[in-house]
Amino acid sequence: MKVWRNLFCLAVAITIVFSCVLQTTVSAYTQDDYNKVTNEINDLRKQISEYESQASALAAKANTISNQIAILQNQQATLKKQIDLKQAEHDQLVIEIETVQNRINENSDTVGFIIAQFYYNDSVSTIERLASSENFSTFVDEEVKLTSISDTLSDIIEENKNLKEELTVKKKNAELILKDLSTQKQQLAASEAEQAKLLAETRSSEAEYQKLKSDANGQKAELEKKQQAILADLARQYGGTVTPGDPGKGGYPYSSVCPKQKDAYSDRWGMYICECVSYTAWKVYQTYGYMPYWGGRGNANQWLNNARAAGYLVTTEPKPGYVGISLSGPYGHAVWVEWINGNQVHVSQYNWTRGEYSEMTVNKAMFTYIYFGK
Repeated sequence: MKVWRNLFCLAVAITIVFSCVLQTTVSAYTQDDYNKVTNEINDLRKQISEYESQASALAAKANTISNQIAILQNQQATLKKQIDLKQAEHDQLVIEIETVQNRINENSDTVGFIIAQFYYNDSVSTIERLASSENFSTFVDEEVKLTSISDTLSDIIEENKNLKEELTVKKKNAELILKDLSTQKQQLAASEAEQAKLLAETRSSEAEYQKLKSDANGQKAELEKKQQAILADLARQYGGTVTPGDPGKGGYPYSSVCPKQKDAYSDRWGMYICECVSYTAWKVYQTYGYMPYWGGRGNANQWLNNARAAGYLVTTEPKPGYVGISLSGPYGHAVWVEWINGNQVHVSQYNWTRGEYSEMTVNKAMFTYIYFGK
């Protein structure tokens, strides 16, 4: 029984050890894990770019609508002034018509008096009118007055009549213009309301795309953290440890703006600053006095073929001053070889951890190497 018990315990121990080994193996990242995360990051970058493009287009549209609303508001202000002016003109015409009407009424009273005088004159002889006057001079004045009024009264009545008709037409026209201006104002108000609604909808859509962009950026940041963890784990698998390294950051001229302005603009070789290829290109230039320009083809995984085509040595045996190239991931990675110790190679680099300078010691098999010297 004791033997069986020992065998059982041994079997359990082997199972536990095997389980731990299996878990360790499973927990270790592979290059496929890195590629998968990198692809997800690239997909998110495309989505972010699309969201940004949509948001920018909507922002431009919103600005256009805002300008249209401003134009409509100016037109509304102009119309209001025209309406106020036309209303004042209309009110003045009403007053003038009333004045003319009063004059007509006054003339009507005069007409009644003249008719009465003519009726009296027709029934009373001239001698009788003269006899009833205070004196001859008064008689003459009254006769002249009646004759003058009689001559001009019809002209005055005709003039007042024409003036009233003219003012009535002007009043009617003013009312029509006022009505037309009011209609235009209502139409402009409706257009402004419609544009305001469209602006609100556009701003809302823009905000939605901005939120989608923000969410995607958050997802990308998390994936980039995972990507760096995978890279660090892969480095450990190759026997490497990542350190801050040289405080001078390899003499890289853009170090003061990294990683804040990562990919903000290109270096003299058409490669984005704070990237691994820009740093290694600078180290080649710093060491050998020149660095070939490959038309801005800056991805690290292009360097090996570019170097072979240009006649540079490509090898699996590194030396200090060589550029190391890894083909892992969609873009690859470039490093600068600082020193060698057996199968261990110590390298400096940028963007192993998000646009920062770092150094690490890894197994030389991690890279293929390019010698740019002559």
